[in-house]
Amino acid sequence: MKIERVMRHEISSADVYAMASTKEYQERKCADAGALSWDVQVDVDGDTAVVKTKRKLPTVGFPSLVRKLVPTGLTSTETVTWGPLDADGTRTAQLHVNFHGAPARMHGTIRVVPTSDTASEVRVDADFTALVPVVGRKVEQLAAPIVISVIDAEEKTAQAWAAQGY
Repeated sequence: MKIERVMRHEISSADVYAMASTKEYQERKCADAGALSWDVQVDVDGDTAVVKTKRKLPTVGFPSLVRKLVPTGLTSTETVTWGPLDADGTRTAQLHVNFHGAPARMHGTIRVVPTSDTASEVRVDADFTALVPVVGRKVEQLAAPIVISVIDAEEKTAQAWAAQGY
């Protein structure tokens, strides 16, 4: 299932990348999304970065079919591999999310695109796949809103982060 989201920020694309490549922001993102626990690793190497976030989300509010697949919570590892800055100020990352103990995965890209000197958009374009015979498509339809809610929580966290002047 295709997952597409656009998050708008009133900070530059360089500031969005700087924010996204800090451990403190990643930890706040997990807390704001309601994660029960998390472990964040950030490795910045010159003009690139790899951000690896393992988090466990509660299944309260999940559809019953999804809760049956992950009754004790959903643990995922998100790896975002940021490439170098493009000439137009855009930065692209490869996104990989593995769901531990659940037959699902998500792969795609994240692009930070400047819309002005002081504003930018973050565009998420990913494919979420449930690897469950017969009911895989149904699981995708039920789980996609959960994935989108986590992305939406990240947008709110980024806006609060920027408003506080980090």
